[in-house]
Amino acid sequence: MAYYCSCKPSLLFLLFLISATAQARDTVTTHLHFFFHEEYSGPNATVITVVNSTTSNPGGFGSIAVADNDLREGSSLDSKLIGRAQGIAPVVSQSGQMTWLGLFNFVFTEGEYNGSSLTVVGLATLEAVTERSIIGGTGKFRMARGYAIHTLLSGVPEGRFIVEFDAYVEH
Repeated sequence: MAYYCSCKPSLLFLLFLISATAQARDTVTTHLHFFFHEEYSGPNATVITVVNSTTSNPGGFGSIAVADNDLREGSSLDSKLIGRAQGIAPVVSQSGQMTWLGLFNFVFTEGEYNGSSLTVVGLATLEAVTERSIIGGTGKFRMARGYAIHTLLSGVPEGRFIVEFDAYVEH
C-alpha cells in the first residue's frame, strides 16, 4: 500500500517554516569576557612544543604545541580561575610571521557555565586582533555556534601571554 500526502506544496513549506522559526526562538546569545593565561617558559609552563619543525623557515613552520592554559576572570595573574583552555596549536605560516592554528576546548570550571565547554578554532598571531570560530560546545553550550575576538595584551611578565577574549555564543 502506498502512502502519499495530498497537501499542497505551499502548505508543507508553511509547516516547515513554522517549525524552523519555533526552533530559532529557543536560541540564546551569550557574551563571555575572560582572559587566557599562557606560561610558555619555566617549570610551570602551560604550553610545550611536542614537535619541532624540521624546516629552516623562520617562525617555526611545522612545529606543534600542546596547551593546558588558565582561563581567568581578569588579566591579573591572581584573578579568579574560571576554566582551562586545552588544545593544540601548530605553526601554519611559512612567511616568517608567527601564525598558529589554534584548536582549543575552553572548559569552564566555575560559575554559571561550570561543566560546560566551547570548541574554538582559528588562526592566531602576535600582531593583531584575531577572530576565531566557535564550532560547538557541551553542557549549557551544546550545539554552540559563534565567534571569539581576542587581543594579546602588552606589558605582561616575561614568559607569559595574556589574551583578552570576547566570545559571542549562540546556543
